[in-house]
Amino acid sequence: MMSSLLSCTSYQALLNYGESQRIPKEPQAINNYRPITVQANDILSIRVSSTNPIVAEPFNLSGEEGSGYLVNSEGYIDFPTIGKIQLKGLEIEAVKTKIIASLAPYFEENPIVQVRLTNFRVNVNGEVGSPGTFTSDTERLTVIDAITLAGDFTNYSARDSILIIREENGMRSFGYIDFSSPDLFNSPYFYLQQNDVLYVKPNKTVVSTVRDPATRFIPWIGAAVSLVALLISLRRL
Repeated sequence: MMSSLLSCTSYQALLNYGESQRIPKEPQAINNYRPITVQANDILSIRVSSTNPIVAEPFNLSGEEGSGYLVNSEGYIDFPTIGKIQLKGLEIEAVKTKIIASLAPYFEENPIVQVRLTNFRVNVNGEVGSPGTFTSDTERLTVIDAITLAGDFTNYSARDSILIIREENGMRSFGYIDFSSPDLFNSPYFYLQQNDVLYVKPNKTVVSTVRDPATRFIPWIGAAVSLVALLISLRRL
């Protein structure tokens, strides 16, 4: 009885991705990955280089390695020499292609253009080891990566309903990820977008146990029972 009182959560509740027999045995095609697209207020690192550095120099921000291009609310950046370039909604590879095309009249051969999204970050809060905002060096970030960056789940985490809040194209959407099911790998929220917010709520069963004042006395009851048993044993000697 004492062990049942002290039990806060089940073994099954602590499993991720479901039981082993539910995990597909064969490789699956990845159909839910959607490449990052440029949004308003994104910051892009853009560096132009060429076999002739002097020709490329006017197309880079002075004194910096091509960082600091803010995408305005209308989706434009102000590019040196060229002026405004519309980039909103484009994937990173498409951004590179568009910039190379805009630079073509100024170069005898196509320049090398490097583009990186520098503000790819997600916020993870709630029942995780280290809540906070995390910046990623890669644009292919999964919900598993985010939870790992945040110090993994705690003993009080509800793993079956991770809330993901996403803002995109002036709209806010809400989705849930279930870490107790292998279906999470096919979720449209499995791959994260820039500025996603993840909330891990506490497990109701565990919280009610922790918050129940009666449970505070369980350790003392256990100690008292042990002491009584010891005294009875000594008296029989």
